[in-house]
Amino acid sequence: MNPTLTRPQPQERIAQAIANLEAWLETLRQPGGYGGPVCHWWQNRLRYTGPGHDWRYEGILIGYLILWQKTGEARYRQRLNQAAGDLLDGQLPDGGYSASRFELNPGRLGTPHEAAATLGLLLSLPGLDNPERVLASARRNLDYLIAQLYLPGENAYRDRVPNKLATLAQALLTYAEGSGQKRYLDYAKVALEQALGYQVRQGPLAGAIHQYGPTATRGDGRFFPYYQSRCIPPLVEGARVLGEPRYLEAARQILGFIERTREPDGGWPMILYQGGGRVERPRWIAANADVLLAYRALGEPPPEAALHRLLEAQLKSGGFPTAEGFGGDQPTPHDLIPVAGWNDKVFRLLAELLPKPALKPQGRPGTPALPAPQVGLTEVQVRVADTPAWLCENHQALVIQTRSEVLYAWRKGEPWARVVHPLLDVR
Repeated sequence: MNPTLTRPQPQERIAQAIANLEAWLETLRQPGGYGGPVCHWWQNRLRYTGPGHDWRYEGILIGYLILWQKTGEARYRQRLNQAAGDLLDGQLPDGGYSASRFELNPGRLGTPHEAAATLGLLLSLPGLDNPERVLASARRNLDYLIAQLYLPGENAYRDRVPNKLATLAQALLTYAEGSGQKRYLDYAKVALEQALGYQVRQGPLAGAIHQYGPTATRGDGRFFPYYQSRCIPPLVEGARVLGEPRYLEAARQILGFIERTREPDGGWPMILYQGGGRVERPRWIAANADVLLAYRALGEPPPEAALHRLLEAQLKSGGFPTAEGFGGDQPTPHDLIPVAGWNDKVFRLLAELLPKPALKPQGRPGTPALPAPQVGLTEVQVRVADTPAWLCENHQALVIQTRSEVLYAWRKGEPWARVVHPLLDVR
């Protein structure tokens, strides 16, 4: 067999994928942090491309910590501390973060985004240069979130979205363990109990959690497999830290729902409804790394079809596309634009899956764990309304254009796109 035609082994493929992704992430850095446009089910944010101090930092921070721990390469620790510095410097006097609302940036008080960013800081603490400063910053942010969201008279949070409550709970649990400040455990338990109040106990949707609670006792009848997955790691941590076995059982029930709704190609529908309806498209691509991380949180291997689907989607620029199906059968720019706050989840997953390299007798890694990145120009045909267009991305810019007109132009490193056609700046 011609060795040039030999398919790479899974470990080699993961190493190359994360090397390419890490190179792409570096193209998003600008003064203040990681920028870029945002495409989302709820809303798009293509005009603002500046730093977002939101959940993108959860995966970036944890991913760099894992790479440093597995390889011992100093550059990963440097980038970890650089990313932590973005959040520390972006923290406001009241404890919140600037530009923390992801698809609503540059707004602030983003949920679950601020808690996710703080969770990233706390989980990456072993590799940070100034852990005391980080703990103090995390405390200020959590105190700010409690003050803004907790309702003492109801012993509940005003934000009745279970995945957001779960992320906040995990940040509170992690801070309480790291700091010894046990009073935060009570706030974490309130958040987990409130989230589980919306879990379905029986029937075809057993295990699933309503996306939102219009009241303290009633869910809205929508179930997003992706957001279900975000509840699993916090429940697993809640079971461990608080000694509550039923949290672990609830997490397993959620995973059972996720497994039942997985499609043969490794994707998941966007929404299932209590009445039996469903929204098949768009289907997430990069975001599904969080779903695979949920499997790992319960000690289960990620489904091979889902991991294969994810790896196959990587763009030549090194980033991973957002979704498939925003425009039906024809790909649209919103499908293919890679977004920092989705790709961070892939970065963390691939870092976890990357095997630890063999060590030399001196105790140092023998060879670099990651190969040199192999990235280039992404050039993909898309449709904008009924017009053929092309999405082009390299390390300098992201451009969408027809044969006669530039519809979108963002020069990387700049906090605002230079051109945004009205047809693109809508959901």
